[in-house]
Amino acid sequence: MIHIKPESDTPIYVQLVYQIKIGILKKELIPGEMLPSVRSLAGDIGVNMHTVNKAYLQLVDEKVLTNHKKGFQVREREQMNMSDTYQEGFKLKLTELMIDAAIYQLSEKEVNVIRESINAEIQRREEK
Repeated sequence: MIHIKPESDTPIYVQLVYQIKIGILKKELIPGEMLPSVRSLAGDIGVNMHTVNKAYLQLVDEKVLTNHKKGFQVREREQMNMSDTYQEGFKLKLTELMIDAAIYQLSEKEVNVIRESINAEIQRREEK
């Protein structure tokens, strides 16, 4: 389920965060399910335990996972509310993308085509 690209410019913990989110969208990880332990997942994918822990803790901060004594668990989708801090980060990322669209003179139509393509890919992932 987890596909990490060590050669990518994207930090491994960020890749891991999005791989887990994709797993949730694809229903490979279901609400209430416990994730593998930090040590176990780190060993399985060949990364440092601290990297996995950082990804799990970020997902806890984002309210995607909960942290229990027994480990990390997928939240119910209804409980996945974007925190104010994460919302600010989301707004910053979206602002950067909108600046890029403006600087490269992408029309609103071109942006919408890209957005619709991404949404279609996400939907395909959810249906698998």
